[in-house]
Amino acid sequence: MGERQLKVGLRVRDLRRSADLYLRLGFKEIPNLEQPNLRYLTFGHTWLILSDLTAHGYHTEEAERAARSQRLGVGFVLTIPTTDLDRSYAVWREEGLAVTVEPEDAGWARIFYGRDPDGYEVMFEEFRA
Repeated sequence: MGERQLKVGLRVRDLRRSADLYLRLGFKEIPNLEQPNLRYLTFGHTWLILSDLTAHGYHTEEAERAARSQRLGVGFVLTIPTTDLDRSYAVWREEGLAVTVEPEDAGWARIFYGRDPDGYEVMFEEFRA
C-alpha cells in the first residue's frame, strides 16, 4: 500500500492540532499505531504525512538544525480543492488561523489562501461546475 501515491511530508510543532485541522478539511486518516510521531492522512490519492518536528528523526544534523531554527513553510504551498469554499473558510477562521488572501474569484475558481498552525501556506480552490 502506498507505493503509487504522491506523498507530501510536513514537519509540525503540534501533531494532534495539525492532524485535527486537516481532518476537519476533509482529509481521511490511515491508522498508524506503530509510529506515534507520524500521522498519515489522505486526500484522494495524495498522502499528507505529518511528522512531529521534535520527535521524528532527521537524515542529517544539518537538516535537523535548519528545520528547528528556521520558519517552517517558507516557499511551500499546499493546494486543496474543495466543493464548498465558504465551509473551508469558516473552518479556517474558527481555528483562528491567518488568512492571507480573502475569498476571491480568480477566473478559473474561487480561492482563498491562509497559513496553517506551522506557517505552511495553504490555498483552497472551488472550481466552477
